[in-house]
Amino acid sequence: MPTYSIASVLHMSDDTGDINGDPIEALRSVAASGYSEVELIAEGVGWEDGPPDSAPFREALESTGLYPHTIHAPFRSINLASFDEQERKDSVAQVAAAMRFHAEVGGRTIIIHPSGSPISPDEPLYTLENVGEATERAHRSISELLRVGEETGVRMALENLVAKKGFEARPLETMQEIRSFIADLPAEYVGICHDIGHTRLRKLDVANETRIASERLYALHIQDGSSDEDDHLPPGHGVIDFDSFGQALDDIGFDGAWTMEVLATNHPGTVEDVAIELATIRDRWIAEGIRNVR
Repeated sequence: MPTYSIASVLHMSDDTGDINGDPIEALRSVAASGYSEVELIAEGVGWEDGPPDSAPFREALESTGLYPHTIHAPFRSINLASFDEQERKDSVAQVAAAMRFHAEVGGRTIIIHPSGSPISPDEPLYTLENVGEATERAHRSISELLRVGEETGVRMALENLVAKKGFEARPLETMQEIRSFIADLPAEYVGICHDIGHTRLRKLDVANETRIASERLYALHIQDGSSDEDDHLPPGHGVIDFDSFGQALDDIGFDGAWTMEVLATNHPGTVEDVAIELATIRDRWIAEGIRNVR
């Protein structure tokens, strides 16, 4: 039986998507919604100058009974595939610090964006001509972070991404691309996070991509949507076929992190409304398995 998790960023984000809420209060809200696992995020309050003191997080996790199965690595100010070598090294250092923080609070897996938007205005966007080089630079970064994984015991789950507007391409958009990328990296430390909303945006079949990820699948980001944006809506508010997705998870025997990564930004209700809706879906899926909601 899966143990569902929820991304704490739901309780930390405002209507514009800015992450400015109290991360400790967010943990209490997650626990109040009936979860026993949570995904932390290395962004927002306390992370402006690197990782915060882990002691308050450990205390909050212990008092709420939450297991921090996953943490989302920093992503707004890093680029592990950067063409600027100093930016790439700085990005590796930020992710490494988040991995050590996650180990201190008792976490298991870090969710990593293997590429990001160019940080410097002088850095080129991804094109069909340079995406291969960017992928090689991302591989160098993950290889360097492998040493931190071995040191801390924290696993890396590389998230499938989507080319943003202005990009001709982006490294690691599909499960097959990620599988090829991690083929020479140890399975006990490097795997995949399947964000099914990103797969939808890429116009790929969620169930097929899940089967391709197979035994290298460490974590899920469960969300829904129907627009050409990354909607992060609750299941049932979009076009994803959860019947086939649930069957694919059964077929591969998935037993990693089942995380609801949903925001209230594009939802007609409040954060509390979204939390209640997700708890209802969670309880139904625990009883019946992952199925279409509407």
